[in-house]
Amino acid sequence: MKRILIIAGEASSDMHAANLIREMRLLHKDISFFGLGGNSMKEAGVDLHNNIVRLAFIGPGGLFKHYLQLKKIYNSLCRYLKQNPPDLAILIDYAEFNLRIAKKLKALGVPVIYYVSPQIWAWGLWRIKTIRRLVNKMLVFFRFEEALYKKHGVDVSFVGHPLLDTVKTTSEKEDIIKKLGIEKNVKIVGLLPGSRESEIKNILPVMLESSKLLLKRSSLKIKFILPLAATIDRHSIEQSIKKSGIDIMVIENETYNAIAICNCAMVASGTATLETALLNVPMAIIYKTNFLTYILTKKLIKLPYIGLVNVVSGKHLVQEYLQYEATPDKIVGYIEKLLIDAKLVNYLKQEFLELKNSLGKPGAAKRAAKEIVDFLNHSCRA
Repeated sequence: MKRILIIAGEASSDMHAANLIREMRLLHKDISFFGLGGNSMKEAGVDLHNNIVRLAFIGPGGLFKHYLQLKKIYNSLCRYLKQNPPDLAILIDYAEFNLRIAKKLKALGVPVIYYVSPQIWAWGLWRIKTIRRLVNKMLVFFRFEEALYKKHGVDVSFVGHPLLDTVKTTSEKEDIIKKLGIEKNVKIVGLLPGSRESEIKNILPVMLESSKLLLKRSSLKIKFILPLAATIDRHSIEQSIKKSGIDIMVIENETYNAIAICNCAMVASGTATLETALLNVPMAIIYKTNFLTYILTKKLIKLPYIGLVNVVSGKHLVQEYLQYEATPDKIVGYIEKLLIDAKLVNYLKQEFLELKNSLGKPGAAKRAAKEIVDFLNHSCRA
């Protein structure tokens, strides 16, 4: 029986890990998984030592906030690994934590495969030397990541993006709208404030104020919906909505159906921007965090934009409203354009289609699983 350590620290990474595990089990029957992650990994059969998705954070500032809890989890795992070294480790994103674990694994002689590259291209290119030293194989989602790692001598394979397999609707738009009881001929605006508590705290109030201003300024009939991330407590969201005095429909367990029916959306910077683009929905990207994280992030980020849609396309396709620029007046001005400017919307949808084509073909988790199982069969300890 081959034992594999797997670690994912974000809700999206937890989902990618679970899908990868299922594909690996189809190719290799004699494997078991243990590690750190979330509910999706647990449902996929991982012996979960700790749920760290609940501690998900944005940037260095978030790391400081949860430092003591993460340090305790880290030390506990290191003690366990020293006594019970796995045959292989699969690390998923979460660079601040995972690269430290990779150093321990290297000392134990455990090979490491990294699935979902840390965003070193945005704010940590200096880490590439560490990755080259500690990681045996990188499996990446984007072509530009493959080129970057090859340039720096890292063994890398482009597997495509797993969102191509998961981001899809289960019904036609008209049927979804009817099922949700939304009137015909209204403009539907989505609010996607994120999957972390810190995002909800910092970004949801801006979205609510923007929604209130949009209703005040626009003559259009507008319906607001909020697809709820699985990691977020519905009660706290509804309390915030109630205080705002706005009628917003909270939708659970049908995230992609809900996004797909939107005419446009306000989206927290992150994976959700890519998901929204794959569903062909124009958006405004919003990023707001605590002061410390903002200052540190601003110093570290080397790109002219932070939204994945813009980064992957290499263009400033979608307007970004960051920190002090994330004001209702500015956001609403752009949302109004997305609701009435057909030429702009058509342009964005065409660009989103090109972006989708750049992500490869469906089957990313299957290709990644094959890479890992081949590595396991040929390179790991007997």
